[in-house]
Amino acid sequence: MSEKGPLSRQLILDFPASPDYKFSNFVRSKGSDFAWRAARQISSSKDLPYNSLYLYGDQNLGKTHLLMAIGNAVSENFPDKKITFTNGQEFVRKFSEENEQETTELLSPLLKTDFFLMDDVDVISGKPSVQEKLYHVYNTLLENNKTSIFTGRHRPEQLVAMEPYLKSRFQWGMTAEIKPIDDGTMAKIIAKLAKDIGLSIPQKIIDFLLTHIPRDYISIKTAVDEINQESFTRKRKVTLPLAKAALNLP
Repeated sequence: MSEKGPLSRQLILDFPASPDYKFSNFVRSKGSDFAWRAARQISSSKDLPYNSLYLYGDQNLGKTHLLMAIGNAVSENFPDKKITFTNGQEFVRKFSEENEQETTELLSPLLKTDFFLMDDVDVISGKPSVQEKLYHVYNTLLENNKTSIFTGRHRPEQLVAMEPYLKSRFQWGMTAEIKPIDDGTMAKIIAKLAKDIGLSIPQKIIDFLLTHIPRDYISIKTAVDEINQESFTRKRKVTLPLAKAALNLP
């Protein structure tokens, strides 16, 4: 991650970045398979009928993972391409100011990128002036046959306090939902995370966890880590009482 010109290091990332974010280690489920395929396609093909992708779904289901995986894949497949990553909060912070000269300087590198990646676009809701700047970025890139990828919690037409013209742009390209993790995939994630740290979790305990922990990656990983720590501290194999104690479950 590096700082370039007047933009902070949160706004520009050098790819490859955060190597853990790649397509090969994204645990796909029935509810995320289409989004995974769309993300992989837009990062590997030059001849697509669309120039934008909008990924949406609840928090912690893998939107950022896929967005970063796109950046990493593009840097490998097309090393000459410029990739810009930002998130809604940083975009608001940078472009809420009314200094026209500074705004022009900040926008300039965004208008010249080949792949514009923006995470958590929902954050700019209710901020018309910021939305106007994003609209300008989107249109400029589209006119130059460049690519824009966004993530948000809601489908474009359901975004609250978002200008209609921007909603329509999000719908112009491909949209793909990432749905909550199903039982089978969740069990695979638990087993894989445990295996990665040398922890053995019996199937009956995995079945128990399916109905007692939230269905998002971060919650699942946290649960596995806490069980592992409890097992290490007690120097015992994983049992149901041990797992319950680790997670403060009755």
